[in-house]
Amino acid sequence: MTTITLDDGSPRTLPRHEEIAGSNCGTPGVWHFAAPQPGPRIVLTALVHGNEVCGAEAAWWAVQQAPRPRAGSLTVVFCNLAAYERLDDGTKGDCRLVDEDMNRVWGRVDPQAGPSDTTELRRAREILPHVAEADVLLDLHSMTEAAPALGLVGRAPKNLDFARRLGFPGLLVQDAGHAAGLRLIDRPPYGDPTAAAQAMLVECGAHFSPAAFEAAHAVVGRLLASFLHGENAVSEPQTVIEVTEAVTIRSDDFEFTQDWPNMGCVTEAGTLVARDGGVEVRTPGDNTFLIMPASARFRRPGLTAVRFGRRVA
Repeated sequence: MTTITLDDGSPRTLPRHEEIAGSNCGTPGVWHFAAPQPGPRIVLTALVHGNEVCGAEAAWWAVQQAPRPRAGSLTVVFCNLAAYERLDDGTKGDCRLVDEDMNRVWGRVDPQAGPSDTTELRRAREILPHVAEADVLLDLHSMTEAAPALGLVGRAPKNLDFARRLGFPGLLVQDAGHAAGLRLIDRPPYGDPTAAAQAMLVECGAHFSPAAFEAAHAVVGRLLASFLHGENAVSEPQTVIEVTEAVTIRSDDFEFTQDWPNMGCVTEAGTLVARDGGVEVRTPGDNTFLIMPASARFRRPGLTAVRFGRRVA
């Protein structure tokens, strides 16, 4: 086991790399549980980023339950095993990836997309058969800065329906992804509003906060109860924030005007929040939410600096 120190100073013992990299279906890091009768194909993914360990713990808990679906199947996928293998308490903030962001490769993962070769792309191609044809996909993540749990549901209304069926988290974000590359939840069929498959990415909280671990276990528990056992989850009140603009960094001189809090609400339209070289970045309307402002280490041209959002429900 690997023990890390959480933000409150408490120790947390994580599943070992050797454990989660096992398999009962032949692909390392993939665990499959099927009922004799057909039914929905549920996929739970964790560790798209190697330091997002709350999802790894909750997903490993699900594997250890040896779940028996009433119908259909559950597949649990631990994605970026190579990045997770490097993690220890001294490096836990630096094990997000090996070569590139695995949650931006899903537009290049099909063999016909080209010969580019990175650790993350090779792994994405290895697990693609297990994540490409789910009826329901739940993708567990966490965030650099403190924030309440967020459910990212893309633009397709069907994904908002999935989040409401789980009744968690309380904050849901409708967005179109990132200019830097396609997320797993945006890949067809999940991002296709005409297809039936549903998906949600849950940002459980700050990477090493106790609250993130609680949120990860809560949403996994609801997934298993609702889709494997047919139980109706008690829904929390849910607020829907629609992203109206994703601010993509254009220069090497991007700076926020202050340390804006994640999911902070700026009441006045036109408030200056950042400068990108000589270009001012201002809020587009009153009561604008600042969704996941990028910390300094993740600010470079082509990446998303912040997303502006407005409450729609």
